[in-house]
Amino acid sequence: MNTEIIQSAAIHSRKQGFAHMLSSILCLCIVLFTGCDSSSMESADDIAVIEAFLFAGEPIDDILVTSTLPFNSTDTVAAPINDAVISLIKDGISYSLTSSSNEGTYHYEGDDLSVEPGDRFTFVMEYLGQTITAETDVPPAPLSVELDTTIFDVPSFNFGGGGGGPPRGGGPGGLDNRLLVTWDNSADLLHYVVISSVQENPESIFPDFIGQRLGRRFRFISEPTRDNFFEVNLLLLEGIGEHQIKVYRVNQEYADLYDNRTQDSRDLNQPPDNIIGALGVFSAFNSVDRFFDVKRVE
Repeated sequence: MNTEIIQSAAIHSRKQGFAHMLSSILCLCIVLFTGCDSSSMESADDIAVIEAFLFAGEPIDDILVTSTLPFNSTDTVAAPINDAVISLIKDGISYSLTSSSNEGTYHYEGDDLSVEPGDRFTFVMEYLGQTITAETDVPPAPLSVELDTTIFDVPSFNFGGGGGGPPRGGGPGGLDNRLLVTWDNSADLLHYVVISSVQENPESIFPDFIGQRLGRRFRFISEPTRDNFFEVNLLLLEGIGEHQIKVYRVNQEYADLYDNRTQDSRDLNQPPDNIIGALGVFSAFNSVDRFFDVKRVE
């Protein structure tokens, strides 16, 4: 008898919004053992899934621990693990993490632990008598990040009074207007881009019948890419005002996992991960930010 466990807990960062770009990465089908001796089989509930991300220069608050989903489970969300004992080790010093909620999230409460380029971190988790470990290095920041303009003009959408609507084309306020962000990627590394509004409750770019006034800060996250550029167009934006664009360099263990996000159904194997004693990934990222203004052309 074959015992199969399907792990469908996708790597996703609530802070950075990875869910949409990694929704298929950890859809694992793992054959743990072959045979009918139940004593040789590991329970799905005993297998932890680690989703742990560190960001250079940012607080450590993006750690998620869940259980797995059995093959025949009707559940769609894995149960959180809230009682694990987790620590991060840097330069031989151990820093204990605190459970943040009842959703399996953990964070570091102190202000004496920073995430800097070149740091090596060890993740250690004690759970059900097992010690789970992983290591990651914080990568350098992306190189030569540049914007071709710091002003993104958007149309006024004057549909009434004979205005005829917004102009087409790529001129000021045109529907095809673009902003180009570039970086040095001579090493053929994975990068992704995060665009977010700086101000709260910005005025909507679009009229009411297309989009209502925003009641939140806008955020867009791109798919990882090996290109050295990303184009920002009108349809990626929502509000008027100052925006931050961050280019993130992806660490190797995350890149390995992303590059193996699809599998042939005839050859279901565990994707690469760097967790010893569990499933998932422990990885670090670094970024460079730039700013631009979204302005309406009257």
